[in-house]
Amino acid sequence: MNRNLFKKCVVAFIFIVIAGACELSTASAYYDRHSRFYWGGYAGIELGLVNQYEISPLLGYEFFPRLHAGVGAKYQYYYDKRLNNVFRAHLFGPLAFTDFIVIKNLDDLFSFSLIEGALYIHGEMDLFSLPAREFDIENQHPGNQRFFRPTWLTGIGLRREAGQNSHLHILLMMDISGDSRKVYSNPVLRFGFMF
Repeated sequence: MNRNLFKKCVVAFIFIVIAGACELSTASAYYDRHSRFYWGGYAGIELGLVNQYEISPLLGYEFFPRLHAGVGAKYQYYYDKRLNNVFRAHLFGPLAFTDFIVIKNLDDLFSFSLIEGALYIHGEMDLFSLPAREFDIENQHPGNQRFFRPTWLTGIGLRREAGQNSHLHILLMMDISGDSRKVYSNPVLRFGFMF
């Protein structure tokens, strides 16, 4: 199969999954307002010497009012201008996450209304398919064009209601992977929407 056609098919598939997730989540919120499942996703952009454009559809579950966890997928277009040859790549793979709500409403801490939202701790593991030529610095995968490597992220987030059964999320995270060539530049700022 033509490589450019394959890339276009992968990108189209990801957008279809996201659109389907948004449609399903709206229907789910309408018919079952007490469901513990939620859908949504994040979009991110990083500009500079390394440009990253990221989308990640997610499916989460509320185990307890303060403890949520879920799975998803991630796609990144990665563009690095630091290398001798400009490097472009498509990074993708599954992810798992967990959130623990530390403070349900930040306004409860103050006598005035400041930020009506919840503060939570976020942990995430992304299992990226990476091009070996640029990311296998230690040469642990000789002869392979791509390999899978976990990326560990942790940080804090703010969740604010954006209507009935929907929330806006802002996350500030750090890539705590011990790899010499990290996927993310610290700190990582991410925005999301959940139904």
